[in-house]
Amino acid sequence: MTEETFSIGEAAELCRTTTRTLRYYEELGLVSSTRPSATSQRRYGPAEIERIRRIRELQTLLGLDLDEISEHLRATDRLDGLRAEFRSEPPEERREAILEESAGILRRLRGRVVERQERLAAFLEELDERIAKVDKARSRRPASSRGRR
Repeated sequence: MTEETFSIGEAAELCRTTTRTLRYYEELGLVSSTRPSATSQRRYGPAEIERIRRIRELQTLLGLDLDEISEHLRATDRLDGLRAEFRSEPPEERREAILEESAGILRRLRGRVVERQERLAAFLEELDERIAKVDKARSRRPASSRGRR
């Protein structure tokens, strides 16, 4: 039995994006589709749908640009490869190397998230300061002039 695949339009709808965006992601190498023949329509399987959703999440949640997302996806693809290799029960010295490389990749990814959090925290602090200034200015105005336009 073959897994269910989706047309580009169906994939775009499922992932709340556009067919143009999916074509662009494919052009950049972020996702891939299958085509049963040269003239057939692009088809996306469940793994690619999840990858597209992950790309969208990285854009909206972390505000990553497509170059950063590409780097992130390469790192997670490498982690997947390392996990598969680890599960194949390689010699102990290779297992240690796999774990060390995996930890390094995860630390780099974590570092990027922490950097984003720090930048967001600074932006939030700036907004709070501006709100405080506006609130202070409002509180200094006479009560009689607050309701006037």
